[in-house]
Amino acid sequence: MTAFPDFLTSVAPANPLAESIEFRTLASEYESGQVVSKQKRLFARRSVDLKYQTITVAEAKTLWQFYLSRKGKHLPFNLFLPFANDYTGEYVGTGNATTVIYNLPCKTSSARAIYVANQLQTSGTDYTFSAATGEDGADKITFAVAPTLGQYITCDFTGRLKIRGKFAEDQMTFETFYNRLANTGLKIKGLLNA
Repeated sequence: MTAFPDFLTSVAPANPLAESIEFRTLASEYESGQVVSKQKRLFARRSVDLKYQTITVAEAKTLWQFYLSRKGKHLPFNLFLPFANDYTGEYVGTGNATTVIYNLPCKTSSARAIYVANQLQTSGTDYTFSAATGEDGADKITFAVAPTLGQYITCDFTGRLKIRGKFAEDQMTFETFYNRLANTGLKIKGLLNA
């Protein structure tokens, strides 16, 4: 996959970023007034409105070229949030009985807890951790034994969250793109991390 350009050391995004989270719940209300809800999505998706406090036209053109390379909202990419935070129950992947290497949804993480089917795994016994060696510089883990088919792998951590996403819009001029980066925010729609 391709990572969103990470030149955050020279161009600071707005802090905090406008981050939204979507769970997707189906709620049905009956004549009796009872409301029954069903979770249609096990893991949340996060979206962000990316806005930079100061950005030059040249820096915006770098991001514009990235937008063009993703063909608007056609191709997904990874975006690492610029600020470390605490996260719980983040989706890592689903076991298939053969894959042992998984990219974590984070970068520069600490205080990690890895779970397979809600069972806490032991670092050094059940898995090994490698910092910044995964896809696009994500942290990764290698299991001693591949998780069973259909088992969900999740993690808790402190660090920079990886959001797999797409641009929300397909049609923009450079002027609109630049205005959104500098003023109103450029919407990146979150997908399930993979």
